Amino acid sequence: MAASLPEGQGGGASKRPGPRARPTRVLMLTASYHPHPGGVEKHLRCVTRELRAIGVEVRIATPAREQPEGEDLVDSVSVTRLSAHRRAARHALEPLVDWADIIHSHDAYPFLKFYLPFSLRSGARPAFVTFHGYERYPIPLEARVLRRIVRWRTRGSLCAGAFIPKWYRFTCGHITHGGVDAPPVRPPLGRGAVFAGRLEPDTGLLCYLEALRLLKEEHSIAVPLQVLGDGSLRPQAEAFCAEHGLEAEFAGMVSDVMPFLREARFALCSGLLSMLEAMACGALVLAVYDNPLKEDYLRLSPTAGFASVAGDPATLANQLLCLSDPPAAEEVARRAFEFARTQTWRAVAELYLDLWSSLTAEEAP
Repeated sequence: MAASLPEGQGGGASKRPGPRARPTRVLMLTASYHPHPGGVEKHLRCVTRELRAIGVEVRIATPAREQPEGEDLVDSVSVTRLSAHRRAARHALEPLVDWADIIHSHDAYPFLKFYLPFSLRSGARPAFVTFHGYERYPIPLEARVLRRIVRWRTRGSLCAGAFIPKWYRFTCGHITHGGVDAPPVRPPLGRGAVFAGRLEPDTGLLCYLEALRLLKEEHSIAVPLQVLGDGSLRPQAEAFCAEHGLEAEFAGMVSDVMPFLREARFALCSGLLSMLEAMACGALVLAVYDNPLKEDYLRLSPTAGFASVAGDPATLANQLLCLSDPPAAEEVARRAFEFARTQTWRAVAELYLDLWSSLTAEEAP
């Protein structure tokens, strides 16, 4: 089903931005969107909010997944859920492409799956891309190749993390490390630790648990833990906590982790966006890595300067021990919060506007 467009916004010629002017109509392509949870989904939702606040019209197209095909509204933004059938998806996408000044794809796969046929047309809309995260370590050759193809086929790129140009070996026009909606005043340090994320090997859960065991058995410091999330490691993690007498509550998936972070002393997280959110909640952030890519993911971000980053449980346990000193902990939390306050979603949206400003009147659709 083709998405319906407001009167006067379908099909024909759209308003063209002038030289170095921002586009007024942007079609965002993404592999997943709200209500599906995730960092890319939150990034796009918050950036869209800020773009609309400064007068940019945004529409979003995404595979239907668990949602019905067709058009719905999220935060008053039109979201078109595309069919799994290529021909039907292309039919629904066509009026949106005609409506837009530019196309912006979030990661390589939505561009290749949905926009590539349109990009080959005469007079195709200019396209841009944001690259988020990485597939896995080692990075599959196919992923490297596809990202480089999309980088070549688009007008400009924004990378969510400075590790991307290094590991995928291409240049990025702009780099972002995420955004956050921070409160005006830092919440006080709470009690215990929170782990929020998938209970899978790549999220570092077992490393965090081993560090808490070392802290308890070697320094007699017991840190209560709340585990928010689910995954294949849950039985192993629960057994580990029971065996070593760790005070841990496995709460499963929760719709909003922010209230838990505001009550925590330590946030055990190693995603750039989740680290910023934890800092904005006043928590002390500890992050782990288990391969050189993940180390660069963390250390090449300015966020790492306000977090404790470790590559093994013993180092992490020592960092936790240092943060047990109240004055030291307060100073770290204060500096982290002040940094997080500067990382606004409006600033991220401005990066998008600057990226798109390369568009000239002659090149616009």
